[in-house]
Amino acid sequence: MADPEVYYYLNDLQTTPKARRWWPKVIAICALLGGIYGAVLGSAIAASAGAANVIAAAAGIVAVLCAFPGARYGFFFGMVNRVRFGRLFLGTIAAVAGAILGGYLGLMAVTPLGVVLLGAVGGWFFMRAVLWRFFLRRILGGFGGVLLGACIGAMIAALQKDQSAALVGIAWGAGLGAVAGPLLLLLLIGTLRSLPRTHGNDRGNVVDASFRR
Repeated sequence: MADPEVYYYLNDLQTTPKARRWWPKVIAICALLGGIYGAVLGSAIAASAGAANVIAAAAGIVAVLCAFPGARYGFFFGMVNRVRFGRLFLGTIAAVAGAILGGYLGLMAVTPLGVVLLGAVGGWFFMRAVLWRFFLRRILGGFGGVLLGACIGAMIAALQKDQSAALVGIAWGAGLGAVAGPLLLLLLIGTLRSLPRTHGNDRGNVVDASFRR
């Protein structure tokens, strides 16, 4: 007959919930979304001669527009969390997010409007009808389905325009995006953890210096 202590120990091992690691799933999601984004941009740039200039211009403009508000709120972020370089940190994050958004807007600008609308509607219905039980809907939602459908429509338009060039662009764009997505996430986490902390009396010293002036 088995020892009761061993029995209870094995029972606890089976019933105790295991801690879930969130980072493998998040990295996989970033790789998936980055690969889709890169494939769409690569197909449009490779199939159309002027698409690269439009996408680059839109990405730069939106990045600059987002960087200034990000740096402004970064001051409060650094003050509340007592970290240095809060403006630089949030300003850089806002600029990168603005560049991604601007690239998407530039992609939609070089894609025919009818293709974008059909892709958006098709993506919404596809997300509702087919992927309602899968993790993609929990990640993307209905609005994400619209964005994803518009991207697929832009990719189909690029394939119809120049299939061979678009396939090459999809290949290198998907590879670069799948690598860049997780790298951006890891860089964000690493930078956030490595931000130097401010001392508790720094704020008081700044106030005293301002009154002395």
